[in-house]
Amino acid sequence: MRYFQKYILILVISLLFLSACDEDKYGDWKILNEQWLENLKETHKNDPDFIVTESGLCYKIIHKGQHATPYSGSYLRARYTGKYITGKSFDSSAGTQPMPLSGTVQGWQEGILKIKNGGRILLYIPYDLGYGTKASGAIPPYSTLEFDVELLEVLN
Repeated sequence: MRYFQKYILILVISLLFLSACDEDKYGDWKILNEQWLENLKETHKNDPDFIVTESGLCYKIIHKGQHATPYSGSYLRARYTGKYITGKSFDSSAGTQPMPLSGTVQGWQEGILKIKNGGRILLYIPYDLGYGTKASGAIPPYSTLEFDVELLEVLN
C-alpha cells in the first residue's frame, strides 16, 4: 500500500509541475483521478471483496450489518470520512444528524444500498457519480472521492 501512496504522490507532484503550462485548469486533475481509479481497480483485480459496478462505482464491504436496509427515500445517520485521492480529508461526520440518502451524491445512493444498519463500506466514487465536472465547495471538478462509511441507523 505504501508503494501505491508513493506512486500517487510522485504522480501528483509531476502533474502539478506540468499543469502550469496547461490552459485547461482541471485537465491534469481529471487525468490523475482517472488513472488513480484505474490503478486501484488493477491493484484489487484479484480481491473478490472489491466490487466494480456497471456504473463504475467501486466498493468493498467491511461489515454487511443487519436488520434495516436503506432504500432511496431513506433518512439515515452515518459516520463517515471523505477523502481526495491524495488522502486529504475534505469532509467527515460523527453521524449525529439524520440526512436524506436522496440528498447525497449518486455514488453514495448506490453504495449505501449494499449494507444495512451497523454496516461499514469503503466507497470509491468516480467523478461522474460524485460532483461531476463542476466544483462543489472545496471539491474540484473531476474528483474521484473515497469514503469510509459506517451506517449507524436507517430511519425509514
